[in-house]
Amino acid sequence: MDIYGHKDEVIYNKKKYIDLSFNSGVLLFGHSSKILQKVFDDFRKKKISLFKKKGNKLVFLLNKLYPNYKKFFFCTTGSEAIAKALRICRAISKKDKIINVAGSWHGSGDETLFNSDKNLIPIKLSDGLTDSSRKNLIYIPCNNIKESKKILERNKKKICCVLVEPIQGCFPNLNIKNYLKFLRSYTKKNKILLIFDEIVTGMRMSKGSAQQEFKIKPDISIFGKSFGGGLPISFIGVTNNVLKKLNNVKVFFGGTFSENNYSVYSSIKHIENYNKNKIKKFKNLLNKCNIFYNIINNFIKKNNLDFQIIKCESIFRIIFSRKKIINRTQRDFFESKKFSRKIIFKKILNKDKIYYPDNGIIFISFASTKGNLIYAANKINQALKRI
Repeated sequence: MDIYGHKDEVIYNKKKYIDLSFNSGVLLFGHSSKILQKVFDDFRKKKISLFKKKGNKLVFLLNKLYPNYKKFFFCTTGSEAIAKALRICRAISKKDKIINVAGSWHGSGDETLFNSDKNLIPIKLSDGLTDSSRKNLIYIPCNNIKESKKILERNKKKICCVLVEPIQGCFPNLNIKNYLKFLRSYTKKNKILLIFDEIVTGMRMSKGSAQQEFKIKPDISIFGKSFGGGLPISFIGVTNNVLKKLNNVKVFFGGTFSENNYSVYSSIKHIENYNKNKIKKFKNLLNKCNIFYNIINNFIKKNNLDFQIIKCESIFRIIFSRKKIINRTQRDFFESKKFSRKIIFKKILNKDKIYYPDNGIIFISFASTKGNLIYAANKINQALKRI
C-alpha cells in the first residue's frame, strides 16, 4: 500500500485525495515541494553527512526571524523541546508546578500527556504516567482571565512556569490576544517564566509567529514543524535574561539527532525560501484561506445549520455546534453527544476523495490550489447538510 504526496494531494492505493492536513501542519510548502527535492539532491551531490557541526547559518536565520531570543537550543521533536524547556524552568526557579492552559497540546512527553476535565482536573491520556507528573500539573481555563487569576494566585509560590499554545488547534482563533496579554503581565509581575509553544504557528503565521502577531514577548518559545519541511527538528528559544540564569545552573541538552546536518540544512533552505517574496506568498495563501472559509461559513449561516467554522489564518476547525464558544472545554461540552456525526462526516469526505484529519485541525499550505479548496469546501457543505 503505497502512500505518497504531491503538492496539495496525497495518493493512497493509487487514489488521489485532496489533503486538508499536510501532516498536521508540517508541510507548509506542500507535498514533495521543490525545496525538499533540492535538499535531497544536495544530500546526494554534496555528500552531506549526518555528522553534527554547529548550525551557525541556521542560528543566524532564526535570530533574524525571532530577535527576542538570545540563544536557540536544537532538538528533534516538539515533545523533546517541551521536556527540555520545562527542565530549564525547574532548574532556574527551583520549583515544580507547571501551569498549563487547558486546550493546549504539548506532545507526548510524560509531564504534559494529560487533558483537563470540565473541573480542570488532569486526566491522563496514557498508562505508565507517574503520579508526580499529574500532581505537578495545574490547569487554568483558556480565555477566562478571572478564573485563571484565582488559580494562579493560589499557587504562585510553587509555579516554575506557565505553558501555553498561543493558537490552539482545538480552537484556533485570534480572540485569545487579551488572555495572552494577561498571562504575560501576570507572569512578569510575579517573576514566573512564560513559555509559548509555537511548534504549529512558528513560520506558519504571516508575521512569523503568534507572539509577533500579538506583540507579546514570552521568556521561552518552542518552534518546529514547518521549519524542516518534513525532516524532524525543533528549537527552544530563550531570552537574554533566561540565558544569564542558565549560566548559574547545570542543564543537560544533548541528543544524538539534535542539530544533525540533514535537518539543519533542510531548515536553512526552507527558511531562505520562506523569506523570498514572503508578503506575496502570504497574501496568496490568506486569500485562498478566506475563500475556503467564506464558502463554508456562508453556507452554514444561509442554511441555519448547527455548525460553525473558525480559523486563524491558515489553521481551521469545524465545530459541531453553533453555540457561542470561547475555549475547548465549552467546545467539548457542546460536541459531546455528536461524536457519531463526526465519524459519518469524515467517511462522507473520504468517499469524495478528501482527506479530513482525525484530530479535526485543517491546515492549508502554500501549495493548496484554489480549485481544490473550492471543491473541498463545497463537499464539506454537502456533508454538513447531510448529517
